[in-house]
Order: sequence, then structure tokens, then C-alpha cells
Amino acid sequence: METIKVKTILLPYRKETPTNYTVTPEDKVIYTVELMVDHNMKTIAVVRNGRPIGMIRLEEALKKLGLDIS
Repeated sequence: METIKVKTILLPYRKETPTNYTVTPEDKVIYTVELMVDHNMKTIAVVRNGRPIGMIRLEEALKKLGLDIS
């Protein structure tokens, strides 16, 4: 199975996006989904060098993995 990275579904960062849990653009999407589900999050901040550069929505991450839940 192809490794899908966070950078392929990166959205612009919003101030209201929590930063208590973060991922990097190079992290795997599956890791991101697991982290979000474990912590009941719908969005997660993507950081580079400790600064937010974007965000990921759980819905888009699941779709990217072929797990459309709509």
C-alpha cells in the first residue's frame, strides 16, 4: 500500500485549530487519523519547526485513505 503523507491534503491554518497535538507535513495520514480519533479531534494542526503551517480535517484524511464516511 502506498504511503500517503500529510502534505498531500494540507489546508490553510486557522487560529481556532488546536495545537495541543500536532503532526508534520511528512507524517503519514494514517498516523494522523489515529491521533485524531484517539483524542476525539476533527482538525489537527500541521507544524514545521514548531510553527503552524496548516491543518488537516479528519473527514478529508479519511477520504484520502478511501474511508469515506458520508
